[in-house]
Amino acid sequence: MINKGQIKKIFFVCLFLLLAGSLAYFYGLQGKTPAQEKNLGSNSDIAKPLIVILSPHFDDGVLSLGGLMAKREYPLLLATFFTRRPAEVLHTNWDRISGFSNSDEAVFLRTKENKEALAPFNAIIKNYDYPDLQYRKENQDKEIQREIAKDIQSIITAYQNREIFVYGPGIFGKKITHPDHKIVHDAFMEVFRANKKASLHFFIYEDFPYISQFMNASRDTFNDFLNKRENMVFKQNPIELNKSELAEKISGIYAYKSQVKAFQSLGDNLGVLADKFFQSRCKDTYPKFYACEVVYSSSGF
Repeated sequence: MINKGQIKKIFFVCLFLLLAGSLAYFYGLQGKTPAQEKNLGSNSDIAKPLIVILSPHFDDGVLSLGGLMAKREYPLLLATFFTRRPAEVLHTNWDRISGFSNSDEAVFLRTKENKEALAPFNAIIKNYDYPDLQYRKENQDKEIQREIAKDIQSIITAYQNREIFVYGPGIFGKKITHPDHKIVHDAFMEVFRANKKASLHFFIYEDFPYISQFMNASRDTFNDFLNKRENMVFKQNPIELNKSELAEKISGIYAYKSQVKAFQSLGDNLGVLADKFFQSRCKDTYPKFYACEVVYSSSGF
């Protein structure tokens, strides 16, 4: 016959097993990438919102939104589009001043730099296979734009069970905008105009260092320029950065050693330029901010 002491012992063993099982389940959900979370099921409570940053080249995402990435508010996916290694070995001036002997070495080492730069942000990395402008021998812009729009839509479809914040690069006119960046911007806008779901949020980011050139050369604000160019009304949204978030962004920029070297050969220190620009970006409208990045949203056409 079971006595009171044995009953008490059995009760505490059962309670311990119940608590252990609950903790194992809880911690089993922690630290999952968005893809892993999706595999757990379609429960929207499990799937956290996702930040998607569209980066024309390897360094553009960190240059422009490294502070947002440093906040680590949600899981991050960074898609880079112009990453193809040319079929034949090429020698370009930009690769030369970046410290590379040829296109093979450039693509290989820049891919490695990108992994190292994004590692602290725990980003999902997606590299799409389009040829950089310096490697293209013919005008493929419209064709590439159509394909990139499909790629962006495929990301949205893959994570459709969650809220998604998509950030695409700005555009500044022919004299300033890099052609590859224009392609990604136009593809982004195509997807933006076609998607009206409440769970999707689209933002245009100030593409650094082009935004700095635009502000120095134009009488219009970038917001006014966007409104006219896209025939839409955009709202400016500052992203406040504290000192440590800006410092992490600058550290990420310096991880792209080849691009820092290329700018140095032109007389500019990319990290110093970025540090000064983002500290001064909101000093008039938001003087209490240590630094900020600025993005633009629109709800109407």
